Amino acid sequence: MSLSEPATLLTDYLLAAVAVALGVRLAREAAAGDDGRRLWAAAFLAGAVAALAGGTVHGFRASLPPTARAALWGTYLVGVGLAGGLLLFGLVMATLRGAWRRAGLALTAAKLAVYLVVVTRSGLTRDAVGDATATILLVLALAVAAARRDPRLIGWMLLGLGIAGVGLVVQAAGLAPHLRFNHNDTCHVLLAASLLPFYRAGLRLRRPG
Repeated sequence: MSLSEPATLLTDYLLAAVAVALGVRLAREAAAGDDGRRLWAAAFLAGAVAALAGGTVHGFRASLPPTARAALWGTYLVGVGLAGGLLLFGLVMATLRGAWRRAGLALTAAKLAVYLVVVTRSGLTRDAVGDATATILLVLALAVAAARRDPRLIGWMLLGLGIAGVGLVVQAAGLAPHLRFNHNDTCHVLLAASLLPFYRAGLRLRRPG
């Protein structure tokens, strides 16, 4: 069985492996009431599933039956949106109180629902990139709101968001450093690198009183 895009498969699987390792560690660090940490751990695992599905499609594109390819690609698109939604849910739980928390959870649920409807109909990567960009901006806004309570949280968040943002720009612009290492591969490596600061930020999530 020949590989269609070996570098993309390997970098996607690398991203999945890093996400699983850090997601499991974050889940183990969660104490009672640490809803933010648990949700972020789930986000890491959802991202890992997306990366595995996407990498399999890229790597075995020529060998997969159309139905399997479509199912895997749908899993990738749903997983990307679910990972972003879980990140937002976790940050809302860890940074907001009362009516603000309820509003934040409702808006996050609405955003995720709209994305799932759109991406299920379109099946386009650009919709996933657009949703990820919106998620980055919302996560940044929530991190800024929490900065007064925990300045280190926003430091780790800014580092993770910056690395992930560069990866999305590279992917959207189609920037490829080499013919055998394309824009998707570069994006996957940068996203994997962004997970460590996100993990460090996740360790600092505390539910406000």
